[in-house]
Amino acid sequence: MLKALVLGINTRPVANSLKKLGFYVYSVSYYVPEDLNADKKYYLINPLFHGRLRENYNENKLIDIANALADEVDYIFITSGVFEFENSKTPRWDNVVGNEPKKINEISNKYKTYKKLKNLGFNVPETKKINNKSQLYKFLEEFKTCILKPIYGSGGGILKIDLNSFDDKIINRIKFPIIAQEYIKGKSFSANFIGNTFITFNKQIIIKGMYAGNLTPYNLPERFIKIFGEVIETFELEGMNGIDFMFKNDEVCIIEINPRILGTFETIEKSAGVNLVKHIIEGKPVNVSERFIKRIVFAKERIIAKIKKKPFVYDIPKYNAVIEKNEPIATVIAKTNINYYIDSIYKECVAYEVK
Repeated sequence: MLKALVLGINTRPVANSLKKLGFYVYSVSYYVPEDLNADKKYYLINPLFHGRLRENYNENKLIDIANALADEVDYIFITSGVFEFENSKTPRWDNVVGNEPKKINEISNKYKTYKKLKNLGFNVPETKKINNKSQLYKFLEEFKTCILKPIYGSGGGILKIDLNSFDDKIINRIKFPIIAQEYIKGKSFSANFIGNTFITFNKQIIIKGMYAGNLTPYNLPERFIKIFGEVIETFELEGMNGIDFMFKNDEVCIIEINPRILGTFETIEKSAGVNLVKHIIEGKPVNVSERFIKRIVFAKERIIAKIKKKPFVYDIPKYNAVIEKNEPIATVIAKTNINYYIDSIYKECVAYEVK
């Protein structure tokens, strides 16, 4: 029996697809939802008290566990949340499907990636590395409104500020150095590839600067595919990769490169009606057709989750688990009635009352 290891904050989508292919699956993750079907589960979270991801997440622990298992498996799949930080360990694994840890880490330095894209002639937002309050103020004087991002990482931690609201309260929230970027008004999209083959465009759902889901597929002009294909080839990316982008003056403006298994994994898999892991391993393209919507549902207050397994609901927490405000509760993936399923999750949660 072939063995595979899936590593990241949430491994459930890839691990479950591997199980359907008959793999023996090791999951090394932060979350451990009830619908995770891995054979061996290593996790950081307390299933009954989720806590706050940013405060409790320990990338090194996950990498150390994975490193101890790496020689036992035939394939390693890397999802979000690992090798994306400045001091990330980057072990050399020969059996990674896609980009090796060192490559993921290099591209996760958003400032260096922006500079490389710009030097190569790709259209990117005006971006500057900011080391102090004075530099930030000068940037704001020029652009009036800007987006602040950590230099490393993906999926969130984004803060929008403008010159009129620039005060000490905001400064106290900022950890320098940081990236300041011109604010581009409009919708966010992504282009997904397997190898150098284009798969689909997606519309991203962003809530308070955080990735909260997507619509797959999304219809955009095919002429843009060539631009993104050149990015894939220039950075010599392998496996599944995504490029986040917006439109500035009707031209593509590249926002970010995601060099690992993507959040769109499931909507692509469902839309194409295939086992996406199999296609990634074999480097085969897929044909997306029906549109699916993915929405991560966040807690509006501190709650106790009492969610039962049901169609269209995924990443189900342990019954009676305590979820903190603004932390993810579960995920909905459906073609229609998305708001109905989101409401059904909230109805199965009760406010946490301090006794």
